[in-house]
Amino acid sequence: MTLNDQKRIIDLWVQFWGGNEMAFSQLYCLCFDDLLAYGRRVGGDNEMVEDLIQDLFLKLYQKKIILEDNTKLRSFLFRALKNLIYNQLLRNAKLQSLPDYDFAFDLDYTIDEQLAWMHDQGLSDEVHHILKGLTGRQKEIIYLRFIHEMSFEEISEIMKINIQSARNLLFRSMEKIRKESSSATILFLINVLSI
Repeated sequence: MTLNDQKRIIDLWVQFWGGNEMAFSQLYCLCFDDLLAYGRRVGGDNEMVEDLIQDLFLKLYQKKIILEDNTKLRSFLFRALKNLIYNQLLRNAKLQSLPDYDFAFDLDYTIDEQLAWMHDQGLSDEVHHILKGLTGRQKEIIYLRFIHEMSFEEISEIMKINIQSARNLLFRSMEKIRKESSSATILFLINVLSI
């Protein structure tokens, strides 16, 4: 999402609050793909995440939630969707009498989609090893920072950590990747995270 898109999100939110219902529809369309991609990585399947995004926007529309700072709308949407997914997964687990659900941030499905290409390039084992070595929180912060180009303030709100902790987590995550990989693998890994 570009800086212009981020400004557009805020502008559409303000227009919606001013009574422009079309602005709300445009806001939904502008945010949908990023929220869907994030929701899939948090742990939901496409159908569930799509339904929860619709539920989230329906609640926004009906309740006209007031934010103290409109610039935090994007991080609010990501955090709210993450909470809805976790709650839905917990409900599903209770219905199926499953043990505790592990809410790990997932990037592995993107690797599976590209294993053939990676194998040809000799990178599959190295990338797979790097991703397996990262915690869910490390994967999530890399995804939010580099794919969605979120500020540390937005990331701290979504991940419920303070700003300095977000900076430290990203630094440690990137150090771990640098120590364990070649430069070609790092470039490929960033590409994989963007899918």
